[in-house]
Amino acid sequence: MNMFTRQGWGRTLLLAAVMVVGAVCVSYGDNPSSLVGQWVSMNNSRNLVLFKDGTGFIQDDCDDDGNCKIKWKTEGKRFMWSFVWSNGNSKPTVSNYTLSGYELTMIATQTSDDAAVVVWVRKDKVEEYKNKKNKEAEQRVENLSSYFTDSRDGQKYRTVKIGGKTWMAQNLNYQTGKSWCYGDNNSNCEKYGRLYDWNTADTACPIGWHLPSQQEWNDLVAAAGAGEAGKALKSTYGWDENSNGTDEYGFSALPGGWRTTADFGGVGELGTWWTATKRGSGFIYYRLSFGDAMRESSGKGIGVSIRCLQDVRQ
Repeated sequence: MNMFTRQGWGRTLLLAAVMVVGAVCVSYGDNPSSLVGQWVSMNNSRNLVLFKDGTGFIQDDCDDDGNCKIKWKTEGKRFMWSFVWSNGNSKPTVSNYTLSGYELTMIATQTSDDAAVVVWVRKDKVEEYKNKKNKEAEQRVENLSSYFTDSRDGQKYRTVKIGGKTWMAQNLNYQTGKSWCYGDNNSNCEKYGRLYDWNTADTACPIGWHLPSQQEWNDLVAAAGAGEAGKALKSTYGWDENSNGTDEYGFSALPGGWRTTADFGGVGELGTWWTATKRGSGFIYYRLSFGDAMRESSGKGIGVSIRCLQDVRQ
């Protein structure tokens, strides 16, 4: 079986889950034909083609002559694949699977790494799958939420308690001072909230709430799993390049981008939030993008989102 060469065993474990799909065609229950056709990975948007004889290939890795680098086969009810290293050696791997309707989940048996879990969906059911997952996520977040109404303009915000502190679970959208809708488009304010320069952000939160300090953001990140906080705080939808989060706490961070002194940028790719903390001549903000939650600093003239934190009641 021909496979393409990648560096590092960690990536091969992800391929372990990817390779096994074709095997299901001849080993699933009374209706193996249910898995014949094209499937799409929800982890990385790769396309899978399956055949009744238990073989298949990754369509994205085929050249113009029809030569495919990733292929697999089944042995009984075990899903067997092998990764061919640059020196020509290969190592077999076994993966398990579960099938529920049009969703197929593969789990590499030789690792506990989340990267070895891949969900595939029939190509004609991708939108249905996404809509279902979004509704499930919305209901779960709703169950975690309380609500606060800003008396200044009547806007209603979800709130969540994380690490014993109550945060707004939506970006502030109160029009005041130097604040902007992304791209000067009002619909982006409805989706992402407003972007504020630091001087405006420092006084923009309603009575009983405040712009959180760096330490309070640090506490949030620690409560959300430190190195895993970026993923745990992100919304389950809306992020580019399949970098959606798990939204485990209902914080529902969206990639609203920012405003530089000259232009807007980053929507769909990153979210930024001011803190009240000064560093040198700049101010600290937190950034979520494709990786973890990161601390950055900038001059106070850029436009950044706000998440207000409820004052501690004495």
